[in-house]
Amino acid sequence: MSVVADPRFGSSGLRKEPERKRAPGPRFRLRKRLAFLLLAAGVSGYLLGGFWRFTEEVDRLANLAPDPDADAIVVLTGGAMRIDYGLDLLRSGHGRRLLISGVHPGTSASTLARLSGTDKAWFDCCVDIDYVAADTIGNAAMAGRWAEKRGYRDLILVTSDYHMPRSMVEFDRIPGIRSITPVAVRRADLWGRESLPTSSGLRLLITEYGKLIATRMRGVFGLAQQEPEAAATVASLDRG
Repeated sequence: MSVVADPRFGSSGLRKEPERKRAPGPRFRLRKRLAFLLLAAGVSGYLLGGFWRFTEEVDRLANLAPDPDADAIVVLTGGAMRIDYGLDLLRSGHGRRLLISGVHPGTSASTLARLSGTDKAWFDCCVDIDYVAADTIGNAAMAGRWAEKRGYRDLILVTSDYHMPRSMVEFDRIPGIRSITPVAVRRADLWGRESLPTSSGLRLLITEYGKLIATRMRGVFGLAQQEPEAAATVASLDRG
């Protein structure tokens, strides 16, 4: 007679108890917490350092001189004094033509001339208005089409100081452009003494820094940009 051993029993014939996994000890939990804290500290330090560099860049961009040899000027709407800055550059000969990008569809060239205190003749001869762009991505896309159509390769970009770093990232992605010179409009209400931001300026800079990070990450991961429709063109000026 043969005997078959039950695999649940050892050679002694006694049933083996299943091995129990040991619960993580206090040392393991401590190491895990330390690793998490170190990671959080590293990420926080990177973000804080990046924000500090961002504020320094915003301050530096507000003090750059425009390039006298640029082909044309692009102004992004959305902040006080931007259009005035662009028109001053046009009148002083820093560019042959000016594009005002992101204008509300109900705003005519005559209205812009009146609000800026500029002779309408400047708008008739040398200014184009883009009514299509609704954000910074659209601004860059429409400016690229405008520059390609007119054969411009060197541009002066005018926008608010806090908005300039993100705008430069978007405009650097325009194919066919050789150089972009930033002219930043300084928001006096955002800055206190010694180039330090005010409380309202700090909130705006933090928000804009978050948008800048998102813009750079979109480029890193190659996410598609939501550009205006290909059929959209720079609108004709209201000649009336």
